[in-house]
Amino acid sequence: MKELSILIVHYNTPGLLRQTLKGIRLSRPEFDYEVIVVDNNKNMRIDQMVKNEFPDVRVLLSEENLGFGRGMNAAIEAAEGKYVFIGNPDICLFPGVFEELVTYMDAHPDVGMVGPKLLNPDASVQYSCYRFSTPSVILSRRLPFAQRFKKPRAVVDRYLMKDFDHEEIREVDYLLGAAILVRGKAVEEVGVFDPEFFMYFEDQDLCRRFWKAGWRVIYHPKAELIHYHRRETAEGSFLSQLKNPLTRIQMQSALYYYKKYKGESNPRHMHTRQSHASRLELS
Repeated sequence: MKELSILIVHYNTPGLLRQTLKGIRLSRPEFDYEVIVVDNNKNMRIDQMVKNEFPDVRVLLSEENLGFGRGMNAAIEAAEGKYVFIGNPDICLFPGVFEELVTYMDAHPDVGMVGPKLLNPDASVQYSCYRFSTPSVILSRRLPFAQRFKKPRAVVDRYLMKDFDHEEIREVDYLLGAAILVRGKAVEEVGVFDPEFFMYFEDQDLCRRFWKAGWRVIYHPKAELIHYHRRETAEGSFLSQLKNPLTRIQMQSALYYYKKYKGESNPRHMHTRQSHASRLELS
């Protein structure tokens, strides 16, 4: 068994993918690892480029666009690592990131997944750990001029955890799926991404299921990487956002997610209360 499987789902950013693979190679992880790329776009194949420039990388070709979750599931199924790194094709890695995350996981066997601090290209903090979203978060982020008002702005700020300085390790509700290290044993227990999510909400859903199964989800800022993140569904006017096919996909995912967990309490809070009660019994 390898120590780490680095998994990437690619659709239409070959230039960024090339830079990401270069970064992985230059970071030189000190343990046995593999890299698997799922090629989701039959009209923009990258397998020859990868074969020529990164011969150690395995490419899985899909004849249809599986979306992020299903594409990542195919990579997870093919992976051989004790840990799997769920990554986007638009990240810039620094040496030591994988070692930092793996060392943390080795030292904390109750942690199911851990996410690094993500930075924007200008080195500012990119919000990548969140509280579970509610329908009010969607409305506050989507409606024109909503965040000009105090209450909607407070709803979004709380969701983005802007009250947290992002410089300390802590438990969080969920992590952005652009860069997460996941324990293979936990995936075997909890399962992979829900295939009903084509894009969006699949990371939130998986983290929620991890918490429900008793696996902790951790934000770990001592590991840093750059993420060239674009919120494509938030670009342009409100009308242009509504016309964007990705916005419709996001809305479909949101409706499915809220229906799936309607009436359920936050599983992280339940896990924390149970852990506290167990400590009291032992004291």
